Amino acid sequence: MISYDISKTKTRNKVAKLLEGYGRRIQYSVFECEIEEASYASLYEKLLKQTLESGTDSIRIYRLCKKCAGNVITIGTARKGADSLKESAIVV
Repeated sequence: MISYDISKTKTRNKVAKLLEGYGRRIQYSVFECEIEEASYASLYEKLLKQTLESGTDSIRIYRLCKKCAGNVITIGTARKGADSLKESAIVV
């Protein structure tokens, strides 16, 4: 699970576009990503670069185990594409 708080529209759009390549948008600034460790390392480096350039923005990464990911509860209407997670994936 990755969330962000980014003030500049240009940077926010870059981060959102980057995350769309790794997972699915759950809310405007929240993504669920099912990726392998190597992809995670690459994504982490790219996100780190974005926050280092701004000095004020923040990106939070929540690594969830398979059991935790399977216990996600949605109240209300889930965004399109926010279906259940695959059990064999690493969720970050």
